[in-house]
Amino acid sequence: MSRLLLSALTGVLLATAPQVAPAQWQPPQATTEAARKGDAAAQYRLGEMYDLGRGVKQDYAQAVRWYRAAAEQGHAQAQFALAEMYKNGDGVAKDMAEAVRWYRRAADQGEPRAQLLLGVLYESGVGVPMDNAAAAQWYRRSAEQGDARAQMLLGNLFALGHGVPKNPVVAYALYTVSAGVEPKGNPSAGHREQLARAMTGAEIEAGKALAVEMAKPGAFPAALSRALAGAK
Repeated sequence: MSRLLLSALTGVLLATAPQVAPAQWQPPQATTEAARKGDAAAQYRLGEMYDLGRGVKQDYAQAVRWYRAAAEQGHAQAQFALAEMYKNGDGVAKDMAEAVRWYRRAADQGEPRAQLLLGVLYESGVGVPMDNAAAAQWYRRSAEQGDARAQMLLGNLFALGHGVPKNPVVAYALYTVSAGVEPKGNPSAGHREQLARAMTGAEIEAGKALAVEMAKPGAFPAALSRALAGAK
């Protein structure tokens, strides 16, 4: 994956909500007081307000301060947000090693965006050594939580046999599920149709059946595991 594609993917994935004109120049008193008393959720909210300029004047340094306070208490969303600040150089010096450290801490707690980003970083070799097997592991963890982009990128690895055994049936199913989760602006359907040109009719039917199983509520992880076990 090129760095340009990495930038485009992360831009789409991690775009924050549009900024709004500040309604006031001080954060709500209750949030500020709770944050100062050590409430991690309030610290994260306060960091987000400064990050986005919502209700306060935008101040990345203050955003980093409060994200860090919450992140150090184990708040996964704050860990992810702090990683973003290091990745972009907002309020701190740009530092991919530190960004990766905080993405990993968030990902280890199950934060799907952080898991996806770690996959992208490993696949592209940005901030970490290039490692498609590690990318597949992180994509899978995010995909199992329903992230359409992770499902598509994991499908790419199975389609190409990068970091995982080549498996067009699994790739076809992943593309199908991804397209169903997030149909707007998702290239998964196009990837699926391109892949299908090199598949047999039986493989396509198997991919469709697997996609049906994966799409059932809560069934994705087990269905994928069974498919991979059956392919050995």
